[in-house]
Amino acid sequence: MFSIAVKIDGIESRKRSAGLLHIVIGFFLIAKGADYFRYLKYHNFLLVLPILLIASFSLFYGFFRKKTDPTASLNFTLRLLQFLTFLVLGILMTHYGTYIDYTGLFIFAFLCFMLLFSERKVFEETYIIMDKEGIKIPGYYKDHLIPWNAISNVVVREDFLTIFHVKQKYLQYQVRQSLSPLELAKVNAYCKEQIESVAEATESK
Repeated sequence: MFSIAVKIDGIESRKRSAGLLHIVIGFFLIAKGADYFRYLKYHNFLLVLPILLIASFSLFYGFFRKKTDPTASLNFTLRLLQFLTFLVLGILMTHYGTYIDYTGLFIFAFLCFMLLFSERKVFEETYIIMDKEGIKIPGYYKDHLIPWNAISNVVVREDFLTIFHVKQKYLQYQVRQSLSPLELAKVNAYCKEQIESVAEATESK
């Protein structure tokens, strides 16, 4: 089995959009916190303060995550806080607000809940894994498996990894780790061996 760290465009774009989502959520929390404070007739500001604090941190994190937290180690915790804030505020608003008020809050709570799991996968290092089953490519929620009988060739170089499908299509990924000539030779030989063994087994049937 071999694993190679690669850059996957779809996942990279999700990393970039995470900051924007924090900003959108921060502004929405401020707006809904203000609505809740209005329904309280501008009393009990301490009940609204946690909402505003999480909203402010969301905005700060959205604007400055790359500088303050380049590894996104706090992303999961903040998404969890956002989810809980929207959920609790939505429940509270069922007693004060309109249908639109708490429905919007529950929708954002569901969005944050989904982001909890998808972004956790996104911010992990992405590895393409080659084993007896085939080639596993990382996805948002689970890996995508390409079996060896669907592959005609695999070429691994210092800069790119290319997977050729039997249907004359190909996938190409930028390699994000340093591979020695010996490691490249071993990976390419392993892939060739797996493709040929599957082809021989198919022909013998």
